[in-house]
Amino acid sequence: MTATEISKLVGVTRATVSNWRKRHEDFPKPVGGTEFRPVFDWNAVQAWLADRGQDATEAPILSLQTLLRSSLSSADAQVLLAGLKPSGSGWVSSGFETTDAVSRVLKTLAQTAEVEGPRLALQALADHAHGGEQNVGLYRTPELVARLMAELLQPLGAGLVRVLDPACGGGSLLVAAAERGATELYGQDISETQAALARLVVQAETEIDADIATGDSLHDDAFSGLEVDAVLSSPPSLRDWSADRVHIDDPRWGYGTPGRMDSDLAWVQHALAHLRPGGLAVLLLPAPVASKASGRRIRSSLLRAGALRAVVNLPPRLPQLLWTRLNLQIWVLEKPDPKAAVPDSVLLVDTASAAGEAAQSGAGDAVDWPPVADTVRRVWSAFVEGRFAEAEEANVSTVVRVVDLLDEEVDLTPGPRVKLAIDPGIVAGEADTVLALLRARVAELDHASKAVGQVAPLSGPTWRTATISDLASGGAVRILRAQPSRSTASNGEDLRPAITGRDIATGSPASGQVKVEPGSPTVEVEVGDVLVPTVRAPRGQAFRIAGPEEVGIALGPNVQLVRTDPQRLDPWFVAGFIGGIDEAASLGTTAIHSALHRMRIPLLPLTQQQRYGEAFRAVHQLRAALAQAGEAVDRIAEVVTTGLVAGALEPTASSATNKDIRNPRGGSE
Repeated sequence: MTATEISKLVGVTRATVSNWRKRHEDFPKPVGGTEFRPVFDWNAVQAWLADRGQDATEAPILSLQTLLRSSLSSADAQVLLAGLKPSGSGWVSSGFETTDAVSRVLKTLAQTAEVEGPRLALQALADHAHGGEQNVGLYRTPELVARLMAELLQPLGAGLVRVLDPACGGGSLLVAAAERGATELYGQDISETQAALARLVVQAETEIDADIATGDSLHDDAFSGLEVDAVLSSPPSLRDWSADRVHIDDPRWGYGTPGRMDSDLAWVQHALAHLRPGGLAVLLLPAPVASKASGRRIRSSLLRAGALRAVVNLPPRLPQLLWTRLNLQIWVLEKPDPKAAVPDSVLLVDTASAAGEAAQSGAGDAVDWPPVADTVRRVWSAFVEGRFAEAEEANVSTVVRVVDLLDEEVDLTPGPRVKLAIDPGIVAGEADTVLALLRARVAELDHASKAVGQVAPLSGPTWRTATISDLASGGAVRILRAQPSRSTASNGEDLRPAITGRDIATGSPASGQVKVEPGSPTVEVEVGDVLVPTVRAPRGQAFRIAGPEEVGIALGPNVQLVRTDPQRLDPWFVAGFIGGIDEAASLGTTAIHSALHRMRIPLLPLTQQQRYGEAFRAVHQLRAALAQAGEAVDRIAEVVTTGLVAGALEPTASSATNKDIRNPRGGSE
């Protein structure tokens, strides 16, 4: 087994296992693998751990992976997988000699399936058959996404019986279709291993004997002539799908012959060709298929025929789909029924807002999937039932007439269309709200500016000063810094929130985390602590006075803490001089961690310190008020500009006209 698998079994970090190897000469030597991915004998590792009181947790899937690696070659695993058949609560293999090693594998496979589920157990066998490296060339549709795609077949109701996946992979979409009521399942995959896996997974999870074929669906369709109620698929997107091998008069290309770089549109037409009239296809496709210039004619034909019903943008960098660097879309298509009217509208959905702000910024690991799925189901249901007003949700979805999409580009990307489909009432209300906030921020700025102005001239300072280092020696202040962690946390329970130097500089809440280590106490923040970043940004905040919201938070990286004796020093007084521009400049450095000890603080009575402290607080509040007012200005500018561009807002009759504008740089005179 690998070092990573050892760490999971024992419940430690990968780095801990690496340290064991370096520090303990008797740690078992690798028995295979490579220099960067060594493989160890699990029995030897277990014995070594037992000698040191370390217990390995029960993890059937890792035991299965270890057994496969030590007992079967990848070629043998392929033969075993191809010949597997259900038998009672497990499997037997036809066409493969049942040796002791094979018997152990089959027994462990059944035990793993009992605990982890048959799909995960069979996937481990398929991974080993592919060479033991997971996710290499295997693009699996995650269960959550597969379930949503199957739920979009809702309009078919009881008419959902036959389902085809022409690029079925491990069979997850066929299982999802069975959960929606389908009873006849057909699949094809170019990989023999994946086809065998799909057959076994579907049978184990649905008790349906799916008809699974091996081969390239686009060039060697195993189900030519088959009509189904639905096609569910996440086909591979190929840079060159060898279009020259397909006859130009292939009946599948009724909407246009796809070019060699347009494999996605070939899959779309392949799916439509297998549908009965009124049948639905739901495909997971890369987002560029909606806008590539080479596919413009085919997209136009799909729209004119009423074959394309919806395009759904999935959140960027969705964690479950990180096998691809492309953003993905779900396309819903319908085989035109000659007896029915041609649909004249398309539903466009952009799920970025439903996924949350973190997802919009590209932090896919923060995507909250349930709201995304709920949103898609809700607007799709309203759309297919003709409730277009309900299908349109601000900043999420819009119903667009086909004629409005048939321009020179035929761009079906949902984002721009959704942003233009803004409810005027909602935008006007948002503009009023943000404008009220801006006025409040301006009032705060005015109040803060008056407070800052309450100062009088001083002929020249006559006070004595002392360095912070001297004050620390006398016990008037303490300077604390977090100690760097000696190891990496193994799980979330070993971490606690911490404030970082970046948080202070940007005025943000605590965003860091530090590891809790026995025998190494964590520095906790208290009210009144002066928090100083170790490196001062040119325009960042120079300090923060800890308030109740920071109490108990750990001190994180790139920040140090100055804790004053409240009977001798006022924290705002000390912070003001620490953050003074001239004081920092005179030290000739922006590296505060080295300059802090040398900064000089006046020696004044506490009452006089407090007057200075209030003045420094007023300056700090002025800067904060300006930053908040700036954020409000940016927000009102965004709302009003978007509303004007989208046609949701218009200038009132009292708005200034061009003849009132005196600044020639502003445009027309």
